[in-house]
Amino acid sequence: MYNNYDPNNVAYHDAYKQAEQRVQAKMGFYGHLTAYILVNGLLIAIYLFTTAGGYPWFIWPMLGWGIGLAFHFAGVFGFGSSNSAEVRRRMIEEEMRRMGVRPGTSYATPTSNAFPPVTPDTRVSGNSVPGETPPDYR
Repeated sequence: MYNNYDPNNVAYHDAYKQAEQRVQAKMGFYGHLTAYILVNGLLIAIYLFTTAGGYPWFIWPMLGWGIGLAFHFAGVFGFGSSNSAEVRRRMIEEEMRRMGVRPGTSYATPTSNAFPPVTPDTRVSGNSVPGETPPDYR
């Protein structure tokens, strides 16, 4: 998929950005896992030194945090491994196909100023055309 890219090519920079995002996500998960192990190890140590043999209360924070850690893992290594921008682009293309837009047709991307502001000379009155003077029905 990403082979023989020229570092001066735009595709190379896109691939680099995507790889950088994946590495950041993995490093975030490893940091989360490290914190989970250290904090829960500390909770188990507190349990063993204070109430050993009593109710194992440390399992509840481990369970709750473990669920969050499992979702983080799934997001980084499972479901979230695909590029969200790529998924969004494919969804937009699929929606455009459903709307009847043919591939290869050039369309401008809509902007926030897709509709010009209404001014007195572009105001529509009755059956008139924008920019034309409305008919006088006196």
